[in-house]
Order: sequence, then C-alpha cells, then structure tokens
Amino acid sequence: MSRGDRDAGGGRPGGRAEAAAMWRRPRPGRAARARVAGQRPALAGWPAPLLLPLALAWGGCGGDSLVGPAETLEPDAGTWRTWVISDVAALRPPAPPDSAATQAELEEVLRLQVGRTAADEELIAAWRSPTEPWSALATEMLEHWWPFLPDVQIATPVRAARIMALLHVAMYDAMVAAWAAKYHYQRPAPSRASRQVAALAPDADRLPSYPSEHAAAAAAAAAVLSYAFPLDDTTRFHALARDAGRARILAGAAYPSDVEAGAALGRAVAAQVLEWARTDGSDEPWTGTIPEGPGMWEPTPPRRYPMPLDPLAGSWRTWVLPTGGAFLPEPHPPIDSPEFERDLQEVVDVGASLTDEQADIARDWATEAPSLRWELFMGEEIQRRRLSPMRAIRARALASVAMYDAFVACWHAKYHYWLARPVTMAPGFTPLLSTPPFPSYPSGHSTQSAAAAEVFAELFPDAAAKYHDLAEEASISRLYGGIHYRFDLEAGHELGRKVGQLVVERARSDGAQ
Repeated sequence: MSRGDRDAGGGRPGGRAEAAAMWRRPRPGRAARARVAGQRPALAGWPAPLLLPLALAWGGCGGDSLVGPAETLEPDAGTWRTWVISDVAALRPPAPPDSAATQAELEEVLRLQVGRTAADEELIAAWRSPTEPWSALATEMLEHWWPFLPDVQIATPVRAARIMALLHVAMYDAMVAAWAAKYHYQRPAPSRASRQVAALAPDADRLPSYPSEHAAAAAAAAAVLSYAFPLDDTTRFHALARDAGRARILAGAAYPSDVEAGAALGRAVAAQVLEWARTDGSDEPWTGTIPEGPGMWEPTPPRRYPMPLDPLAGSWRTWVLPTGGAFLPEPHPPIDSPEFERDLQEVVDVGASLTDEQADIARDWATEAPSLRWELFMGEEIQRRRLSPMRAIRARALASVAMYDAFVACWHAKYHYWLARPVTMAPGFTPLLSTPPFPSYPSGHSTQSAAAAEVFAELFPDAAAKYHDLAEEASISRLYGGIHYRFDLEAGHELGRKVGQLVVERARSDGAQ
C-alpha cells in the first residue's frame, strides 16, 4: 500500500473509510455492548440462584430455537474433524439403560415437569443453547480481569485468546463426540417417547437424546474454566454445569441417564484438552533479559511496568500454525532510515490532530482484550443466523483458534525484534492511549483481527466486507491511539491474514461442508 493510498489524517488503511463507516455501529459502553450481544452486562457477585446469570445472559435472546430446519440437525456431525481427541468412538458411552429403567426415568421426567417452578422455567430458557452461555460467561470473566493488568495477568491479549480457544475447542470436541454417540444409539427424547412429557424447549424432541449434548458441553466448559480461572470459586462452574443438565431434563429433551453419560463424556474430553493446555508452554517462566540499545523496547509511561508481558508466548504450542515463527515478518525499517522517521512522525502528527471520531475508535478498541470484541461479533452472528448448535460451536472454535494462533505468531515477532514504542522514540510525545508493556512490531490488534476476519469471511461470505473493514478499523485504532507505527499495522495485517487462511484451509477439510 502506498503512502498516497492513506487518508491524510492517518485514516483507515486501504482507502476504505466509506465502506467501513457504513458498517460501524454506535459506540456504546461495555454494558450496552453486552446487551447488544445478548449477554449480561456484569457477572460480578453472581447472584443466587446460579441459573439467574445465564438466564439473563442467553435466555433474553428471544424465543427462537437455535435449531432451524430439519437439515440443520447435522446428523453427520459426529464425523467432523476434532481438534484434540483422536478417536471419537473410544469415548462412546455404554448403551443407554434398558426399557424398564427408561420407563422409570420417564416417570421421573414427568414428575419434574408437573412440579416445575418459575425458576425451572428460567432454567429451561437459559439453556436453549448448549454452548453460547459458556462463551458469554468466559467473555465476561475476562472483561472482569482486564482492568487488573498488568498486576494480575489472567487476561493479557495472548492469554485471553488462549482461554477462549481452549474453551471452544473443548466444547466442540465434546459436541462432536456426543453427536457420534447420539446417532449411533438413536434414543428418542422423553418428549418423543411419551405423549405425557411435554417438549418445553423448541428442539426438545428433535434430536436423539443419548448422551446429552448440553451436559457434555457443560462438563467440558466447567473443567476448562476451573483451570483457566483458579482465583475464582470454581464450584460455581460445576453448579452451572449441573443446571445445564437439569434444564434439559425439565424440558423433556433428556433422561437423567442422558445427562450422566453426557457429563462423563465432557469430562473425558476436557481431560485431553487440559493435558494439551498444561504442555503448551504457557507456564514456562521467562529467564531471559531485555536487550539494550538504540530502538530497543524499554518500559513505557505512565506506569513504566518493568517486565514485558508474555515474552515466551511466541514459543507456545499452536493449533494450526506449525510454529509461532512460521510466518515471521520481514524486519521493520531501520530506526535511522527515512521510512522509520516518516512513520514515527505520522504517529506524532496524527496524535496532534485527532478528530473526535478517531479518538472514539481508538478508545473503543482498547476497552478489553482485543479478541473479545470478535467473540461478541461471533455471538451476534450465531444469534442472528440461528446457527444450529454444531455450526455455532464449530464457528466459535475456528475463530478462537485463528485469533490465538495469530497472537502467538505476533508475539514471536514482537520478541524477535524487541522494537521500542513510539512514545519511547519520540521524546515529548504523549499518546492518547496508555502504551501496553510489550514491544511494538507488529501490532497485535492488526494481526488477530485480520486472522479473525479471514475466518468470518469464510463462514459468513455475505458479511465478508463488513468484517474486513472492522479488522482495518481495529488496526488503525492503534495508530490513532499513538501506540503503533504504520508499519506495525501493515506487518500485523499481513501476518494475521496468513494465519487466518491456514485456519480457513482446515475448515474446508473438516467434514462440515
């Protein structure tokens, strides 16, 4: 991209400002954005009963089922390619109970339905989707921990993306395994087996019931979140998982034995995913030293936090990339070159002439871990398009993996080059945003947003232009904020695009077409 293609005021890369403006939504605060995405604004405190947060989080998205026409039941989803588990059949639960035991379970389901309360109704509504409430919960928890950076490093950009990838991979693999067993055993749901049992959820009688996909996803999610958020009360995650299973029994969609088998399956999948997580390198301590010299990173104002975040993340295990360094960008312009001076001066000039709109864009993209914004976009697409449960969690896993791998690739480059930030290289310059405590080149927002946009464009081709424009907005927001050079953005965008294309290639061969 030539310098002449850029807006004079440091505008959106590629000259697509008008197209992006068409898609730009109003700039609400975090709580309003959560409501737009169908999520509860805050989970702090988690009021009792435990079902209430998720009833508000997901149950408020209208009465539509997440399962559309009959063909969206995805009977072949048990053959889709998994991320961690290598043999779906090896996780198949034993055959469901015999007819006498099933009759006793039917009577138990009917008893629960007859005696159901208003809280039970809320529970049923909260768990229409087996996976979306867990995505909403994880997003809110990461948003909760974001302001504690850098002192508590649970929600650093790379670690937040890692948590979402682990969560969605675990739920996806658990759902694939559940689907394989469902269509192997073909056990009719209680509401289909007996006219006395009501189908109290839109999809309650449409799928084979054994094992319960809600219980499988919930057990996998609870295990991953317990691992990811050890500072929280993890018993709450498991209580929510029990609520998910109970909701499906109350809805006439599952027998108690379906829930038990699904939960056991989810725990087995989670064990494999967590073994992957514990060996991905993210717990390794850094024993290196910060390089010194002209143009090398150094702690930045206002806090001048002395240790850069996640210096080893570029070596963490990836899902699709061969290694974090597979697409290492070319070196940035030398610090004594005209190109470097030009891009540094641009940061200063843009900072001195920011429009209100540019400042809003910069602040808006800095309000949470960058991947979480794309998780919200994904939730909106899932809800708007009424994706089936399997399509929804597949989309979640693909996007989350792309963003995590993109961050690993970006962090590999950051700590390969150790480039100082603009605030260091331009004495007297005060950026709009507080500069994050890690090296500059390339931009993390640019890298992960470009990767996400590639996956979104593949999954939702009618919205491809929208998401490419949003990726460019995320990227330019960092120049508006005064914390990245133009060449950071360009290198990050190209790096993210390559990572995203690798994930798209995998998606095209995962059996879900």
